[in-house]
Amino acid sequence: MDPTRIDLRPAIDRSWLEDAARRDPLGHAYALWDLTHAPDRIRIVSALAGDRTIGYLLLWLGHPTASVVHWVGTDPRGIALARALPPRPLVAIVPEGFREAARRERGPAAEYPLLGLRAEPLLEERGFPPEEGVRLLTRRDRPRLVRWTSSQSDPVVAEYTQLDPGAEPVWGAFLGPDLVGVVRAAVRLPLVWVLGGVYVDPIARGQGLGRALVRSAQRAAAVDGAPAALFVREDRLAARTLYESLGFRRVASRTWLDAGAGLVP
Repeated sequence: MDPTRIDLRPAIDRSWLEDAARRDPLGHAYALWDLTHAPDRIRIVSALAGDRTIGYLLLWLGHPTASVVHWVGTDPRGIALARALPPRPLVAIVPEGFREAARRERGPAAEYPLLGLRAEPLLEERGFPPEEGVRLLTRRDRPRLVRWTSSQSDPVVAEYTQLDPGAEPVWGAFLGPDLVGVVRAAVRLPLVWVLGGVYVDPIARGQGLGRALVRSAQRAAAVDGAPAALFVREDRLAARTLYESLGFRRVASRTWLDAGAGLVP
């Protein structure tokens, strides 16, 4: 087999993926999680040099209007994966070095730098009481969750209208009886929990609710013995400052390319 030839295959070597995830949990978390929990809503294209996987595309098929693609791997030979990107409109979340290749294949794109942050679990967090004003939502909270997130204009909460808080962890922040903030654990693996959808209603900001939400999710991950991780836009300085104060440290850099999808991270 010619080791200089790069082949693209519509599959991935699961044992290779599990080994790669031990070295880079955040980088491979979505692929590992989706292969088990949403195999009918993803497609994977791997790049192989000989019989060795050097990178892959994880295509999320669940968005109603655009393809969302995670490009994983930094081997320069993986540039061949650009040929497998779906047509516009799409969002491609790419490692450093592959932005121009994606643009050449799929045209102009708005660019948003992302940082991957991770916080190691603290054993002393396991016995802490719940954060004031924050609790884990249940299935009975779903109508309230849908009503509130549907009333918000920020696209970060759009995904919550499709979620069942009885099936996956979603924490809510409350002012009195009113739901005013959310965070979810999108991926829950022994190697890492990936948090997402961190949002507090503008009318309730400045009261520590964002911190309480993230802290609650961190503590749940700590009980499971896992670090918590998330992605944040590099230019969101207030959010970065909050996460850093909770022990999150930079472990990855990505670029969100919006090629006609109109989706902003």
